[in-house]
Amino acid sequence: MGVGLQPLEFTECLADSPQFRENLQRHEKELERTSQQIKRLIKEVKDVVQAAKRLGAAQLALATSMEQFEFACIGASMTEDERVISHSLHHFATLIRTIEDERDRMLGRAHEQIIQPLERFRKEHIGAVKEGKKKFDKKTAKFCQSQERTLSLSTKKPEAVFQEADAAMDMAERDFCQASLEYVFQLQAVQERKKFELVETLLGFVFGWWTFHHTAHDVHADAEPRVKDLQLRIQRTRGNFEEMSKQTESLMKKMMELRQMSKEEDAAPEEAAGGVSRAGYLFLMEKKAFGTTTWSKHYCTYEHGSRQLALTPYNQINVKTTGATDELAVSGARACAEPVERRFCWEALPAARDAPLTLQALGERDRAAWLRALAAAPAPAPRAAPPAPDPALALDDAGFAFVRRVLAALEARGLEEQGLYRVAGVASKVARLVAAAAAGRLPALEDPLAWESKTLTSALKSYLRGLPEPLLTRALHDQFIAVAKNSRRAERAAGVAALVRALPPRNRDMLRLVLRHLRNVAARSDKNLMSCSNLAVCFGPTLLRPERETVASILDLKFYNVLVETLLDHYEQIFEDAPPPPDHNGALRTSPTSVPLSARNDIGVVERLGVSVAGCERMLGVGPGLAGPGLAGPGLAGPGLTGGALAGPARYSPHHAQLLAQLATRGSSLQLAARSSSSSAESVSAASLGSGRVRTLYACLGESEGELSFEPNQIITNVAPSGEPGWLRGTLNGKTGLVPENYVEPLP
Repeated sequence: MGVGLQPLEFTECLADSPQFRENLQRHEKELERTSQQIKRLIKEVKDVVQAAKRLGAAQLALATSMEQFEFACIGASMTEDERVISHSLHHFATLIRTIEDERDRMLGRAHEQIIQPLERFRKEHIGAVKEGKKKFDKKTAKFCQSQERTLSLSTKKPEAVFQEADAAMDMAERDFCQASLEYVFQLQAVQERKKFELVETLLGFVFGWWTFHHTAHDVHADAEPRVKDLQLRIQRTRGNFEEMSKQTESLMKKMMELRQMSKEEDAAPEEAAGGVSRAGYLFLMEKKAFGTTTWSKHYCTYEHGSRQLALTPYNQINVKTTGATDELAVSGARACAEPVERRFCWEALPAARDAPLTLQALGERDRAAWLRALAAAPAPAPRAAPPAPDPALALDDAGFAFVRRVLAALEARGLEEQGLYRVAGVASKVARLVAAAAAGRLPALEDPLAWESKTLTSALKSYLRGLPEPLLTRALHDQFIAVAKNSRRAERAAGVAALVRALPPRNRDMLRLVLRHLRNVAARSDKNLMSCSNLAVCFGPTLLRPERETVASILDLKFYNVLVETLLDHYEQIFEDAPPPPDHNGALRTSPTSVPLSARNDIGVVERLGVSVAGCERMLGVGPGLAGPGLAGPGLAGPGLTGGALAGPARYSPHHAQLLAQLATRGSSLQLAARSSSSSAESVSAASLGSGRVRTLYACLGESEGELSFEPNQIITNVAPSGEPGWLRGTLNGKTGLVPENYVEPLP
């Protein structure tokens, strides 16, 4: 707070008393202090403006660096989360530039609206008071001097002198009073003026900063949804990294153990990818002039099929000396015919020249392995079949019953426990429950004290992971991953739906059962904190498993999550099982999911499904020309397509290969099968209306309260038309509901 000053009264000003002079001096000191404070304010404002400009320049430099930052990913594709994260720095740079634009506008007005008014107030108003003080002091001195001269006149002076002196003193007094009153007025006016002019100017400065920060707040409010979405994506990416790190570390330990075992057992290594039978570092002996020899390090690869040995000069210490790769055909290998000064040496026998190549292996076991690899031995025996999986866990009726009971028990508890499917159960209890389910002795699961929810969820995941074949099958694994890598959501959902329809019926039914339950869990994510993305992290490795564990397959774990999240987000689109309306001739086209696995061996089913040969080819991911050289004629209908032709580079299961072969060799029977199935479909509708009873052919799980759920070989009574194309209405176990017409057959 300022110093309390007494007002300067005009009466006291005219009296010019000592008290007035003291009060006047206090006013003058306060004015001088105000002038110095304003001067300091001007300096500080200039410093703030310059600092803000430097900060803005630094912020813009940071934004430029963010825009130029490039993310590189391991692998050919990025997930949607990774793409958003990679573009996040560009978004940050845009936000910074938006804020800095407002800062530039504010600082551009600072000199004109802040600094100049402060300087003008100090120069014009305070400077005018200082000029008034000079005039006041001058008039005071003149008046006092005139007063002293007049009063010092002797009484002997003539009257005219007295009159002249009195007139001069009166004039000096009048000028002094005028100057004194004006000075007092100016002094008090400037003290009052600073209350609004000075504060108003500084208010403009503060208001400019407030506007700047308010703009930043508006930018934050606009970007908040995107920032929150980015935070969730970062959280998911961190979870993916942690899971990938654990898997990679486990694979690393396995590889070290396998390497040690191969060294200890001295076993021949398996053939590597690309037909390479052996690869590693060798030292090549080269003879120079005057009988000298040199040893150079090479990275060598040997292909057993072409018997080509490739030698690439390479040294890890000095990588700049890499030379061209030398390839030569070899006829065999042997121990060194002549003594060599180094250990672990052997000779490769080139086919085109007599002089052998003398090579040094890294050890005795490595030398023996190279000799075995280059030996002219017969083709290696086929690999032994992998050990059969535990038959106790299978996708059979007992497995379906176990899953249904577990899901029913979980949903009866409300699905509101936090961390459902994320929190693991006690391993011993989980193993005991899975073993009991496999043995067909499943206990009662309703008691939450005996069987905690985390035990049930862990048992469900353990059962699905323990299946001999993953739920999404190894045959379609690569296709599922390829679809998950699609950056367009609509195309990704359509591709996943097509691949799900290509699954075996039991796999698809189990998948639908599990995913419908997971959607119920995600619907309560406000309580259990398990959104679709969190559930995808838990169930990605459960539904998908690669045939061979590699670093590339571990890096694809993030696409497992994308795939499962797509399955959950587009559940209705993927599992839309309502039968299509019948054709004009009355024949029903059956959904692929309605065909049991055993019925797929019947080639007549294919045409009844309405699936063409080319459609099967597209569904299996096989392009024209991938089926082998035995193709003849357009498409796959030529008689040259045999089992041997299907053994080419096409990537599909043996069952699908057999199906394509049947399609090619029995094309003439398709029309007959189509006609017979058409007449059979017609009889379903007619007979169901006549007898009122039908027998179920396949398992069906009702997706709404108005649809019946049933197992194969159950009798549904009171069957009648429902009024909806492709659907009947019947009664099963006292419940009446809709029945897919192509899931049943009539009873007499």
